[in-house]
Amino acid sequence: MTERPATADSGRRVQAVQISCDILQALREKDGAGVSELADHLGRSKATVHSHLATLADNEFVVKRDGVYEVSLRFVDIGEYAKNQVDIYEVTKEELDRLAEETGEVAQFMVEEHGRGVYLHKARGENAIQTASYVGNRKYLHCTALGKAILSQLSEARIEQIIDRHGLPQRTENTVSTREALFDALDTVRSQGVAYDDEEVLQGLRCVAAPINHPTGDLHGAISISGPTSRFNGDRFHEELPEIVQGA
Repeated sequence: MTERPATADSGRRVQAVQISCDILQALREKDGAGVSELADHLGRSKATVHSHLATLADNEFVVKRDGVYEVSLRFVDIGEYAKNQVDIYEVTKEELDRLAEETGEVAQFMVEEHGRGVYLHKARGENAIQTASYVGNRKYLHCTALGKAILSQLSEARIEQIIDRHGLPQRTENTVSTREALFDALDTVRSQGVAYDDEEVLQGLRCVAAPINHPTGDLHGAISISGPTSRFNGDRFHEELPEIVQGA
């Protein structure tokens, strides 16, 4: 069972709701499961798991196929609703589609929620490589260019809260994995106006990102261009692409 990070309101959790949330998360991680498998995974009785699944099914949040429960498509409706609540989503989507066409690479939009980065749009140019990210995917902020662009606009106190909750797990040998190194990196992002991912999430993949700020100073998220190290190097990686991203 995946351990949940502690929050300030952990003591106020409703146990029944928490069990349902754990079941939904487990179904997502396992790509569907039966009652017995879920009960073993969660350390709950089969009767308890079955009751929650029956309630979730009645409310159309899960479906049952050949004895296996799966997360239902109702979450697509909820997800689209949530995505469209982001004020600048449509404008950003259009700009990312243009960036992807112009550069031929992968262009992405991320916002911060609960101390994690959430991808809201991904556009692919004609030369785009396959990446593991997808719309709705949640990522640690410290190891992505998008995440560092977002963190650079947050207060030190907020950054500390995020680190305390989610840690600084190392994905590759290049990942920033200490507080001191992260704060140094964020100082550089603020001075340059762009953030880099130099094979910090995946070997062979680089990324350039810039934060999106409203004229009032409010942070809306960040946009990026990603591609292979074979094309993201030299002046293109350090000058051309940063200029394109900042211009967007």
